[in-house]
Amino acid sequence: MDVNEILEMSIALTSEHDYNKIFEKIITCAMELTNCEGGTLYLYRENHLEFMIMRNVNKEVERRGGTVSPLALDESKVCAYSAIHRTLVNVPDVYAENTAFDFSGPKTYDKMFGYYTKSMLAFPLINHEEKLIGVVQLLNARDQEGNFISFTPEHEMLLRAVASMAAVSLSNMQYIKQIKQLLHSIIMVFTNAIDARTPYNYYHSKNVHDFVVMFMDYSNALFAEGKGNLFFDAERREELEITALMHDIGKLVTPLEVINKETRLAGRLSLVLARFKYISALKRIAYLEGSCTKEEYEKEAAYLEEAARVVTQINGIDFLDDAKEAWVRTLAEKSYEEPDGTVCPYLTGEEKDCLLIKKGTLTETERETMKQHVVYTERFLSAMDFDEHYKNVRTWAGRHHELLDGSGYPEGLTGDTLPVEVRLLTIADIFDALTSDDRPYRKPHSRETALEILGHMAEDGQIDAEILKVFKEAVRQKTAEQVR
Repeated sequence: MDVNEILEMSIALTSEHDYNKIFEKIITCAMELTNCEGGTLYLYRENHLEFMIMRNVNKEVERRGGTVSPLALDESKVCAYSAIHRTLVNVPDVYAENTAFDFSGPKTYDKMFGYYTKSMLAFPLINHEEKLIGVVQLLNARDQEGNFISFTPEHEMLLRAVASMAAVSLSNMQYIKQIKQLLHSIIMVFTNAIDARTPYNYYHSKNVHDFVVMFMDYSNALFAEGKGNLFFDAERREELEITALMHDIGKLVTPLEVINKETRLAGRLSLVLARFKYISALKRIAYLEGSCTKEEYEKEAAYLEEAARVVTQINGIDFLDDAKEAWVRTLAEKSYEEPDGTVCPYLTGEEKDCLLIKKGTLTETERETMKQHVVYTERFLSAMDFDEHYKNVRTWAGRHHELLDGSGYPEGLTGDTLPVEVRLLTIADIFDALTSDDRPYRKPHSRETALEILGHMAEDGQIDAEILKVFKEAVRQKTAEQVR
């Protein structure tokens, strides 16, 4: 093997960014350098060696992690000895007498499968911090004619160089993996903190994440079959998953009395009803003192009793029709006189606004407060030092309430400024809002009804019809799988 080939191997080892492919490259490089028949790679894990990959060109066998039990650190085994003592072990002949190692395993394998294990070499992978990363074991070095030979001193020198590069590459990948795991755990802490603030929509962030993943899986499957043109590679997928989990982080500062508002008046209802009783009591006192007639008192008492009933009813309904709106406005114009002569309204301005809510439970002021969560979401995410791989998280999350026709918020952006990821996130967010059974202000819609509502939004040009089409297919496929 010439210098150029060795340099190419070095570049291959140090430039690989796929955690699983690096195992293949390490084994491939080691086997090509020594022209050997077989190779196995183990990673060191908490006092044992975890099997990752095995290859044998003679038997045309390749096995990967999960198919072989972990190897205990027993000095009688070559790999374990190499790991414990952090040294290269070169065994010229497995069948030689007076060997210090237990080769019962290879010998049994040879008998069972008609194989012959001649030479064996194991070398540790030790990184720049002198930490053991793993061990590579090679079998049956061969000469140019294919005859079995012992591993040579030249092989040992080349493998030490490979070991150093491989250990650094694996360490770097492990560090990256650990950093990503830390990032994801922090994200989950934030996500749980957001959803745990309220008993309502507790699983919203996770649900949106799951719907987005469902869509990406389905879309990628269509792409693989040549039936779709939307593909999410690993980096794009991870970035969108993080966005889905973090899209509502701004709700950390949204007042709970707004998030948890179940009815129009919420806690104000008891105050309104108590006031009506108080007004009725004042009218009775006036009657007893002779400042009004019995008929006037009884008429007002009956009106207040009816008002209490209607207000209670309006407080809990989903939609306010014109007749009830007119009734509320009439009630709000009425006033009573305190004993000190102060004139007070039957309803305060806030109570009137609450009862006049056309649909839902939030007043315009409360709705604007709720809308601010996307502003805070983008602000909080802007303060996080996301690298190039996650550069879109902030803008995607901050725009998940924008609509294609410009009627969304907070900026009223239109379709041209909203990428596919935002369009998908918007659909997933609305779908969960429609189908969740833990919203305080209404009963959940069925999945089919929710998809129908989304269909109307697509017809009105608010959401992306093509993405919705694939989303519907994904939902229906998932629903069918759950029914089975």
